[in-house]
Amino acid sequence: MMKRMVLLAAAILAVLTAVPLFAAAAAENFEWPKAGFVTGSRVNLRNGPSTSAKVVGRFGHDYETGELVVTGTEKTGEEFPWYRVLSHQFGEGWIYGKFLSVEETDSTVRRYVMKIREDFGISPALAVKMYGEPMKREERKVKLPDFNATVHIVDLFFHGHNATYWNGALQAVDIPAGFMGFGDIVMGMDAGEALSRLGAPSEKESPERYFYIHERDEIDIMFDRDPEDGGGRVTGLHYRRVVYD
Repeated sequence: MMKRMVLLAAAILAVLTAVPLFAAAAAENFEWPKAGFVTGSRVNLRNGPSTSAKVVGRFGHDYETGELVVTGTEKTGEEFPWYRVLSHQFGEGWIYGKFLSVEETDSTVRRYVMKIREDFGISPALAVKMYGEPMKREERKVKLPDFNATVHIVDLFFHGHNATYWNGALQAVDIPAGFMGFGDIVMGMDAGEALSRLGAPSEKESPERYFYIHERDEIDIMFDRDPEDGGGRVTGLHYRRVVYD
């Protein structure tokens, strides 16, 4: 009798303390990176946090620069801090804070998107610097008549992941197998644990495929079975940015 009561109490405790499948997304364990946007014209990118550091690039206009990946900051006693950034045009460097707007966001998906863009290289050159020469490289040009544009597409095939670049900027990352991941969401992770980090999906293409969308960015997570049935593991990760829509 006593044994049954103990087992019953344990079962009740397990139910009461179980984490819901779509609990509120957990706070990320990374403060950086963040998105950044140049606020001016002829803004210098330097190789150190100082006006005496070498200029490694110059952004012509804010509307031409697009989104930068801000990976950290340093205070030097000046009115504004310096920010370390990644640019698909010039690579890595520092921008004085007076000329940079740093995005603050409550979107968990947006935070993971910026982590992906940092970790996999926002340009082919940065990707090769991080991962070495790819196993295969493919290039092609595609005309988009509806947008009166031609896109130069580069596909890099590394051991563990593939990355696609449109006009020099990261457009997609695919992890079909192996052990890599997007931030702390990694291949083989328990499905419930992965979902606790991102929360409820924006869309479900199938019981085993969840989409998380923030504006132009999509994160696609695949599982070996429907997480709502209990259990399951992450079996595929895909990211893409919609450039033309």
